[in-house]
Amino acid sequence: MDLPTEDDRRRERARVVDIAQTLLSGGLTIRQAAESLNVETSTLKAWLKEAGIQISLAVPVTAGSSGSSGGVGSGERHPVSVLNELAQQGRIETVTWTVESTGPSHAPAFTAAAATRLLATNTPVRGEGSGASKAAARSAAAAALLARLDAE
Repeated sequence: MDLPTEDDRRRERARVVDIAQTLLSGGLTIRQAAESLNVETSTLKAWLKEAGIQISLAVPVTAGSSGSSGGVGSGERHPVSVLNELAQQGRIETVTWTVESTGPSHAPAFTAAAATRLLATNTPVRGEGSGASKAAARSAAAAALLARLDAE
């Protein structure tokens, strides 16, 4: 049996970080995400830090339910999906995204911004996030945007 190469280990670490970012944005704690990925919590924290992911942006989506209670947020669903649903319901404008990449091509870091307008009050709202992949950055930006929408 061949041992994994350094590239294999790097790819696996990036995959774990991407999944962890999604889990964190979906409402899990770092400890819960680490347990579900079979990684030590301290290792996951270090990997997130190395990937340039600000853990404060990867906080759980703590918005209220989207039912009749009046909240605009999610629960434990993927934050990008929640934003799409809110737009379909006519509660927010369609979300516009920008994603930028920095760093070397073998280890890029992505920063995403999500912007919309709360139609009930015509208030512009924006969220930003970062991650080791475009999807992770968009997820973090969506979670930040949902938190701001819920505060409006």
